Amino acid sequence: MNQPVGFEMMASAPVLFWAIALVAVSAVAISKSGFGGALGSLSVPILLFVLPPKAALGVMLPLFLLIDVWVVYVWRHMLNRRILLIMCLFGLLGQLVGWLLFDYLSDALLTSLIGGIAVVTALNYLRRRIWLGRHTTAEIAAIVTRRIWQRGFLWCGLSGVSSFVSLSGGIPAQVFLLPHGLARQAFVGTLCVYFFVINIAKIPFYFEVGIFSGETLAVSALLVPAIPVGVFIGRWLNACMSDRIFYDISHAILLVMGGKLIFGLL
Repeated sequence: MNQPVGFEMMASAPVLFWAIALVAVSAVAISKSGFGGALGSLSVPILLFVLPPKAALGVMLPLFLLIDVWVVYVWRHMLNRRILLIMCLFGLLGQLVGWLLFDYLSDALLTSLIGGIAVVTALNYLRRRIWLGRHTTAEIAAIVTRRIWQRGFLWCGLSGVSSFVSLSGGIPAQVFLLPHGLARQAFVGTLCVYFFVINIAKIPFYFEVGIFSGETLAVSALLVPAIPVGVFIGRWLNACMSDRIFYDISHAILLVMGGKLIFGLL
């Protein structure tokens, strides 16, 4: 019996397929439960080693939503509503742009785009680490508050576009939110509710462009048990590893994977 297009590796190398898929789901669950969730951008680049881009998006979005429900329940009372509204406004506009462009993206172009987003994300993280080290939190918060609408348009709009085409909107959203100097609980709560809103919003558009299929939903269902495992690991890592070490390691991995996706097409 022939496998559906895009899922051939599930039959030819099932152990490798499911191992990589489990790592992708675990990366999201660990990041969201332990460190606020921005490194969901790891999941699709990981899954691209065994699935084409559109199938990978179809598999991962339902799992993102399941994880989001749990995380939003935990952090629902701890958020900054004004900043959240600005983020959602521009994030949703960005998703509309992503939807309008999506039909013009071939699998090869989409793979290279996701790889490029991964590389830029990692390099921007390094830039932000250097920049934040030269200013106090209060100084940075005062600067970004004066430019909140301009920065929202740029970073949350980019977050919406990249979230739609590759589920990698987390880092642009963090670039926008981090300099505001919110308390840890408010930062995580605002980010989690933002992702829940834009992930819910993309469902009808994903159906319209043919992202979901019986096969993607079946694979998603089989990967659900990985979510509580990832949540447990995330909470354990949160207790024994600092955010900085976790994100340093994760962005190094993201840089390597993004480079592999780009140069693998050359």
